[in-house]
Amino acid sequence: ESPFPSKMSGKDGNKGNIRYAAIGRVSDRVLVATYHHFTNGAPAAKYLAVAQKVLNSDKVLSQQSANVPNAVDDASCLMQADKSFMFIVFVGQDYPERTAFELLRQIRKEFTDKEATDADKATDNSLSKACKKWMAAICTKYDDVGSVNKVAGVQAQVDDVKITMEDNVQNMLKQHEKLEDLEDRADTMRTEASKFKKGAGNLASKMWWQNCRLWLIIIVVSMIILMIVIFSVCPPCRGE
Repeated sequence: ESPFPSKMSGKDGNKGNIRYAAIGRVSDRVLVATYHHFTNGAPAAKYLAVAQKVLNSDKVLSQQSANVPNAVDDASCLMQADKSFMFIVFVGQDYPERTAFELLRQIRKEFTDKEATDADKATDNSLSKACKKWMAAICTKYDDVGSVNKVAGVQAQVDDVKITMEDNVQNMLKQHEKLEDLEDRADTMRTEASKFKKGAGNLASKMWWQNCRLWLIIIVVSMIILMIVIFSVCPPCRGE
């Protein structure tokens, strides 16, 4: 059995869930900041040595985030990295992995916001004192898994509602676009119908005049034929 079980409590009230945190610069593999949160557990030197090995590993560095297997026998080691820095934490073996990665994201954000200006030129462990205050606050917060998960659960619900609202807005916009499209089509159909009606009226007028001319021709031709017949059968009409 491990001499440092994951469920331990220190004199300072720490539950032993968060053991150690470190930040290393990728370019020269220097650990610029370290913080030993659970001092009643394994010595800091043990975690420091492992953190340096993790930082030096090209295989680990090739991943943006990872749960490093078999790093230490009494804790789980997780890391996140970007192009400039690697962030490493050691947590209890039964600590939720999702929560541990959220802890890393918080450390990464605080470091980027507060220490970025000095980080590129920092020497070995030179930022530990500057980082200790905010790292202690974050580690203390995430040491209480139940509290963090409740907050995370509420945040997840808020995010779900936000996503649902965004989807609804997008659907409304799509429906609005469809309505506008239907209105455009209706306008086009009304324009085409008006053109058709006007064209039909012109065609009807044209056909009416053609019909009138046809009847006029028929009447004239009929009268000529009638006169020819009359003159043929009536001699007096011919002056005889």
